[in-house]
Amino acid sequence: MKKTLIALLMVCTVGVYAKTITETILVKGECGMCKEKIEAALDIPGISFAEWDTETKMLTVRYNDKKVSATDIHTTISKLGYATDKMAADKTGQAALDSCCKPKEVKACGSEKGCCSGKKKS
Repeated sequence: MKKTLIALLMVCTVGVYAKTITETILVKGECGMCKEKIEAALDIPGISFAEWDTETKMLTVRYNDKKVSATDIHTTISKLGYATDKMAADKTGQAALDSCCKPKEVKACGSEKGCCSGKKKS
């Protein structure tokens, strides 16, 4: 009886201290290759689920906060070369990305060639 009680208390204690968290994080990737890289990089102890949506750019990740922190997740993604909603992309990681995975440059309106309408600036 004593051993059963001790075992039950141990199981309950583990359940109290271990917390699984599910978060969604904006990750600025571009394509299916990005998806593979992001999800593979998060295949680590403490993370039980990681899926990045190429259309919405949202990563859903489920992790044990005693083994992995949200900062660890953002840092891992940054080192790959991708920016998140809380951390800029690591420049070395970004330079190593395939060309299709690098962020697309957006030309600002009012540049030398004019605005988005194609007209020259006066």
